[in-house]
Amino acid sequence: MIYYFYIAMFLLTIGMLSIVVLKFDEKISSCYSLLGAAIILHNYGAYLIVASKTIEEALVANKMVYLGGIFLVFFFVICIADICRISIPRWIMISMISSACVILVIILRIGKDKLYYESAELIEKAGYSFIKKEYGPLHIIFPIYLTVMLLFGISLGVYALKNKKKVSYITSLTAIGVMSCQMAVYVGERLFNIELELLPIGYNIAYFMILFLLKRVRLYNVKGITKASIEESDEYGYVVFDSKRQFCAGDENARKWFPELNECVIDYKLENDDTDFFKLMNHWMDNPEEKNTVYFERQGLSIGATHYIVKEGKRKTIHCIQFHDDTEEQKYKKLIENYNLDLENEVKKKTKKLRKVQNDIITSMASIVENRDSNTGGHIQRTSDVVRIFVEHLLLIKFTSVLTDEIAACIAKAAPLHDFGKIAIPDVILNKPGRFEPWEYEEMKKHPAKGAVIVAQILKNSDDEVFKPIAINVAHYHHERWDGNGYPDKLAGLDIPFEARVMALADVFDALVSKRVYKERMSYEKAFAIIEESKGTQFDPELCKEFLKCRDKLVTLYDSYEE
Repeated sequence: MIYYFYIAMFLLTIGMLSIVVLKFDEKISSCYSLLGAAIILHNYGAYLIVASKTIEEALVANKMVYLGGIFLVFFFVICIADICRISIPRWIMISMISSACVILVIILRIGKDKLYYESAELIEKAGYSFIKKEYGPLHIIFPIYLTVMLLFGISLGVYALKNKKKVSYITSLTAIGVMSCQMAVYVGERLFNIELELLPIGYNIAYFMILFLLKRVRLYNVKGITKASIEESDEYGYVVFDSKRQFCAGDENARKWFPELNECVIDYKLENDDTDFFKLMNHWMDNPEEKNTVYFERQGLSIGATHYIVKEGKRKTIHCIQFHDDTEEQKYKKLIENYNLDLENEVKKKTKKLRKVQNDIITSMASIVENRDSNTGGHIQRTSDVVRIFVEHLLLIKFTSVLTDEIAACIAKAAPLHDFGKIAIPDVILNKPGRFEPWEYEEMKKHPAKGAVIVAQILKNSDDEVFKPIAINVAHYHHERWDGNGYPDKLAGLDIPFEARVMALADVFDALVSKRVYKERMSYEKAFAIIEESKGTQFDPELCKEFLKCRDKLVTLYDSYEE
């Protein structure tokens, strides 16, 4: 039965390692693959010990156990640091590797001297074998090394727990659990003097938790997701040369668009100057600081080539040429140069598509934020519909000359972004089911200002100069009050942007008539009565008066949600 336990642990680790290799990209999988390999070595050695027939076989298997154990705890620490987004100083890395190598040398001497084991005897019991050992003077080194490494891994998780803006608390707590699990199994094994190795199950549990964390943190890694999307796109290609003009790499798209690259041999110098393509490559090598995009007509496509310099260390320079299929964009430029009716229709169609994409992105991003908040399900969609109904009414009655069709559309479009700052609020506060403590409420009150900063950053390159300030104002000032007692800037009266005053009414109305974790939904009569009472204190009195006129449409809207 014992044999099957160790075989099961061995095969389980192989299965998890296969998931890492097949599911995650090469850069992510390398460290986690080495961890899996070290666990496999350890678990296989543990199996060989119980299956040993001689002390010599058992000692060789025991060295495999130690070899895996020495390095798997090192890789556990590296993986925890990676998941928690912590950079380990170089001197600590060198110290860990040096310590592991020293212990490895001592371990390899087992059976040849009495420094690590004073004596070792193979005991057979109930159909399996184990080693009865008398420890030598240097045996204490490995437990110290293992304890220090596990405590260091736990401390990384604790540090990440305090730095919640970069790592979620679930990730931090799980990281602490990974290292604590191994510590508990190791201490239990020694405390109760258990003959068999129990660490295989502890390591497998910890490895499973690591894979759970790895899958989770990839969701937060926007940079990695974006990079992977670009690399997998059919629209991009890459070629790399080093500072000596030696060809380093060229991906499939680059070779497809520029077949002459197939003549290049890796690590051989670029000397071919017969084609426009290679002339350009040599020109960029001679003028590394030149930055421009050159277009090639290849296979009916317009391929743009852009040169980048990547610094590797202090001296090494890498030349990266990025290719991009700009066929569609170049078509638009030609249409502009030969302006006609077809161009106008095409531009309108593309503009509409881009607007839709932008709207979809805004809605998707807002939904991501809302999904973090378990208290406000559907809030974004409902408030957006309320804002749309309200601004349509204001347009119809010509409430103000400031409100044009374009401004009204922008306010409705910006509505989903009003709570975007909640992405920066810790989960423990955001998802609290009851009332906030004073300090929690103060933390929650920071979300409008944070949201304004995030929205401004997202839209900084947008060419929609009408929408941008409206979106920022909606996020920043929707919790300001007419009487100046709101937050974050305590603006009052007409100092509060018009769009924020509109958003405030929609936001409060939805909060009143919607069910939340901590309260039941309020009747329409009571909700409208509260808004009426807040006229001139919380809300713009004139806007409030017009909002109440939308009562029938709003009731119909919310009844439709119930259906």
